[in-house]
Amino acid sequence: MSKAVHYDLTTFEGTIQSLGKYLNITEREISKYTANNKDNYDSDEFIELFQITDEQLLSSELIMSSLHVTTNNDECSSLKKYGLINLQQAILLDTPLNKYLQNHGVQIDLAKKQVHYKGEIYDISKNYRGLSGRDSAEWVSFKLFEDYQINSFFSSENVLNYGGNVNESPEFLYNLAQLLKDGKIQYDWVNDNNKKCYIIKFEAPLSNINNFYHRIYTENLEETEINLMNRKWIIEKSLSIINDGVFYGRQTDEIYCELKPNVSVPFSNIMKIYSPNEYFKEYKVIKE
Repeated sequence: MSKAVHYDLTTFEGTIQSLGKYLNITEREISKYTANNKDNYDSDEFIELFQITDEQLLSSELIMSSLHVTTNNDECSSLKKYGLINLQQAILLDTPLNKYLQNHGVQIDLAKKQVHYKGEIYDISKNYRGLSGRDSAEWVSFKLFEDYQINSFFSSENVLNYGGNVNESPEFLYNLAQLLKDGKIQYDWVNDNNKKCYIIKFEAPLSNINNFYHRIYTENLEETEINLMNRKWIIEKSLSIINDGVFYGRQTDEIYCELKPNVSVPFSNIMKIYSPNEYFKEYKVIKE
């Protein structure tokens, strides 16, 4: 690959600059396309218009920025030590979550797929069903063994409004409290006066990010074909952010990012740590 492009979808300005740098076209050309295609943008049409070849699309290493919401009571000292880590690592390593579970008498044995609490052993080895059919053990199993990756936002009107309430406590604690039938497992974290919320802006190469398409659409494709699909997806989302910024003055859709399950983010790849108020100011978020 000939160059690295630091691609930032978290702001309107970053998006238009990143798209221009990636495809070697001017911001004026991008703005003209947007003005002529209100709410009717299309990545394939855009690529054809500017005569972008597949070789050009694949020639750059894309380093993607995104925003991760977390809470901790150690002033981010474990974050500085380990970087951003997945749920399994957060349970095993010396982190606020690990200490919290120990202090509440919760032992999670990932190898045996068991949770030990107050003399009871909870089996979390079940296969999980569809969203509507899962019981509490299946939800814990899903979170620990399928959905344990680092999640973040490429773009959002307000990352703190996400429905999982990750600005108050780890989402996993809700599922664990349901399994153990003990609300304190979640609410003691929520009510901890020493706990603070942080918004972490970090970078990760595209190769460390989960495919943007479900595997049923990609299972028979070559790696190069999947890579092209992912890059066209980024262009499509870029056009969406630019369109909404130009015509509506805001980003209307949340765009999510999932890192690959066993990927962590070293502290050196963390660009900035915001408090909620710092985030509101930097991203010009209107608090509700």
